[in-house]
Amino acid sequence: MSSVKCRKTLLVIGAGNMGEAMLKSWVQTQIDEISVLVLEPNPSDWLKSLFGKGLVELNPRKIPKQIDICVLAVKPQKLAEVLEENRSKICKKTLIVSVVAGKDFNFFQSYFEKNQSIIRVMPNTPVSVNQGVSAIVAGEFANESEIEWVKKLFTPLGEVVLLDKESEIDAVTAISGSGPAYVFNFIENLIEMAEELGLSTKVSKKLVIQTVVGAGVLAESSTLTPSRLRENVTSPAGTTQAALEVLMDSQGGWKPIIKNAVNAAYNRSRELAGRKK
Repeated sequence: MSSVKCRKTLLVIGAGNMGEAMLKSWVQTQIDEISVLVLEPNPSDWLKSLFGKGLVELNPRKIPKQIDICVLAVKPQKLAEVLEENRSKICKKTLIVSVVAGKDFNFFQSYFEKNQSIIRVMPNTPVSVNQGVSAIVAGEFANESEIEWVKKLFTPLGEVVLLDKESEIDAVTAISGSGPAYVFNFIENLIEMAEELGLSTKVSKKLVIQTVVGAGVLAESSTLTPSRLRENVTSPAGTTQAALEVLMDSQGGWKPIIKNAVNAAYNRSRELAGRKK
């Protein structure tokens, strides 16, 4: 790989929800350092507008011989087909960055040179507003400068964590990868409860979303543990305690429900990768 300070040629294959989320950040923060090419059979109007502004090359007929980084952001079931179609565009020196869930290093090594540099990244959808978290794990042939470049690429999208081993990706998938959906479902239900109690949809939505956002910011910025923050809200024999007695019940509360849900996501991630539960 060349120096981090040199302009890189970045090929993004797949620009669905996650691909677009990443591109939105990259064209805002790193367009001076990367030349972006995008392969996407069904580009959105937003992506077409980027092409119209000259910020990306969309579905170019010719691909440069030297692609520094290839980001794969397609659905798992489409990956084999995509790799077959685009293998010729990727040279021995290309760094492969995969954000595809459930496809491990062994899968990729079967398509490329034995010593191909491959790094897996598990971002989540809040990267679209630069508030995501991306977990990075490097394959055995990726060097430190390549790892640093991927960190540099994903840091503008939110927080970045480095994993020690690939197997940890399954836990990341179940916690932060799928996690936003858990939070959105909680928001859905709390809004519905607010409406059942007589509040308007507009007021319910504002109350619930800002409560979740505010609690998250407070948890992130406070030196206190989440447990302590919860205790600070809970007055003895008060309304919060009445609710928490239901939510924290060891049998019917949400801890066993959350545990079952996370384990279901974790096991599914392992199944997609061809690993046993």
